Formats: sequence, C-alpha cells, structure tokens
Amino acid sequence: MLLHAGFGDFSYAYCDCCGTAAVFSFTNKDLANLPPNASSDQVISTDWEPFLRPCPCSGHFRRGASPRCVSCNSVLSAEYAGGHIEQNFRGAARGWHWQQDWTGTYCLVIEDPASPGTLRQIPDPIVKLPGPNTGTFKRFLTHIFSPSR
Repeated sequence: MLLHAGFGDFSYAYCDCCGTAAVFSFTNKDLANLPPNASSDQVISTDWEPFLRPCPCSGHFRRGASPRCVSCNSVLSAEYAGGHIEQNFRGAARGWHWQQDWTGTYCLVIEDPASPGTLRQIPDPIVKLPGPNTGTFKRFLTHIFSPSR
C-alpha cells in the first residue's frame, strides 16, 4: 500500500532488519517531547531514532532503512519498484511520477504474509518521555501554584 505522508499528516521510518513501517502521526501529543523533525510529512529525522522502541523483530526504526521483500528479506529498490508503482497507480496516467526513493512524501507499507489482510506497520513506537505534557510536570506545577498554599 502506498501512503501519502502529507495527506495523512505523518512521518515514517522503516525497520532496519525486517522493513516494517513505523508511522508517526502528528496528532500524537508525545511527539511534542521529541526534538523537532527536520522534514515533516517524510521520513523521520535521525534525531528521533534514540526515542523509538525497537521493532518486534528486534530491529530498529532508522531514517536510512528501506522496506524489504517478505520472501527473501532483501532491501527493495525504490528505482526498480517505481516501474511497478507507476504502472499500477491511477495518477500516473495524469502525469504523476514515483519519487524514486524511500525518504520522500510517499511511504510503502507491505502486507504481512503471516497474517494476510494486515499490513506490516507499527503506529507511533515512541518511548514515553517526561516533559511538559506528562503527569510529573503537571504535578510539579500544581504543587508550586496550588491555591491552598
């Protein structure tokens, strides 16, 4: 499945071992605790990598990772995939062209062969960080500015 990060308002990354896609929705308030993403609606910034949980396969979501073949686990070529993607995408008849990389606005999510009909995708694998949006900080402010003191 080809996803448009701009229309979906998300950034993404792939697992460096199995190619599973991690999708980071900008509606998730935990993103406010991460460093600013250098490019929104595209692949994540490398600054986010230390704040991500590992993939269930024990790999890591990385900026430079790519989707992988579900049969042989080899890295998929964005250039080679372009011919197939453009051939099967309705917009190509109207002049749309594939971006030729795994870092742009479009993200490829592949069906899980172990569970047909489901995608190899992890939503928001962010480690919970203390920050201004967490309970510890709120309790601290409540203690300082308590009307009973």
